[in-house]
Amino acid sequence: MKRGTKLYSILKLKCPRCQIGNLFNNPGLFVFSRILEMPDKCSSCKQNFKMEPGFYTAALWISYPMVVLIFIPLLILGFSLHSLNGFFTIIYPFIILFSFMLQIPLMRISRAILLNMTIDYTTNR
Repeated sequence: MKRGTKLYSILKLKCPRCQIGNLFNNPGLFVFSRILEMPDKCSSCKQNFKMEPGFYTAALWISYPMVVLIFIPLLILGFSLHSLNGFFTIIYPFIILFSFMLQIPLMRISRAILLNMTIDYTTNR
């Protein structure tokens, strides 16, 4: 991944304007403390991350299609394996565990996508 692209900013959870500062106080996709806590401004370019009240509720509209694309095939797999009773009872808890593990990264990535749709990368600050 190359700096200066939207994909870099989204997957690395970096500021969409400078791509140096972190979007979240606790960086990384899989975190379990302060999950959605974001700084008010970017530590590098001072871009405001608190656009307006309720701004990040739009991230729900971004995360919903992502959830559908990931979990509908898992549901189809689960129902198709229902005839294999033994195998289905083994794989079903893993599908549920996988669902819970992906919840945090999906919430963080959807916020990063929303910010990248709103703010453009600039090379000069």
